[in-house]
Amino acid sequence: MLKKFVFYFAVFCLIFVSCKNSDIGDMNQNSSSLKSVAEKKITETDWTFELEKDRLAQDISVVNSIEKKIKLTPQVFLNSTYSKNLEPVFPCVEGFGSLNTSNFNSEIKKMTEEFASSLCKNKFASNLFDSSDIYELALFSIELKNRWEKTFDFPYPEIDEKKSEELQNQEKTGENSSDAEKQTVQEIILFDEYILGEPFEMNSLCEVPVRFVQKKGFVDVVLYFFKNPNGNWKINQLQILKMQKKFKKDVR
Repeated sequence: MLKKFVFYFAVFCLIFVSCKNSDIGDMNQNSSSLKSVAEKKITETDWTFELEKDRLAQDISVVNSIEKKIKLTPQVFLNSTYSKNLEPVFPCVEGFGSLNTSNFNSEIKKMTEEFASSLCKNKFASNLFDSSDIYELALFSIELKNRWEKTFDFPYPEIDEKKSEELQNQEKTGENSSDAEKQTVQEIILFDEYILGEPFEMNSLCEVPVRFVQKKGFVDVVLYFFKNPNGNWKINQLQILKMQKKFKKDVR
């Protein structure tokens, strides 16, 4: 009986050890296969260089020009000499450009504002052009009027010539007309406001982008200035870059 027990126990131990080694072998095989897959993925993947590696390890809780014992807050930072030496950040309008006008030539800026203010009132400042370039203003006016209704879905607003003539006749004959009626005829608001973009000046040339805004949309225009032989800046060309209608957002 004892011999049989020893025999069966020995067989059981052999089977147990054999199964254990098989499991270990399978685990090693699976482990090696997963490792090979991972290594293959790593070698076949195109990796980019680490961005701003130094910045990730940099301590930004302190600034050199501010004592460590002072708590760094936005107000403290803005009033520090460090922030005043930084390059300013200017707003930017998508599809139009930067609004940085810090380097705007004062004479050109004044002329641009005069032209823009006049156009907002449906007037064209011909005095800002040389006599030889007045035709550019005429071409601009024709293009603006031709594209207006197609873009904004309503006719280009113009002064009622018949009404204006009637008012002139009334003034000649001494008849009175209301101030509101006179103003309606004499002044038509074409745009509500304008935005000056960042100018680009080189040698005796300068280009200035201007966005004219009204309720239905906007018109982007570029004014090209040049310095004439007399040393005076004049507009010698202007171009409509874009006319776009504003689309109402869906209310959900």
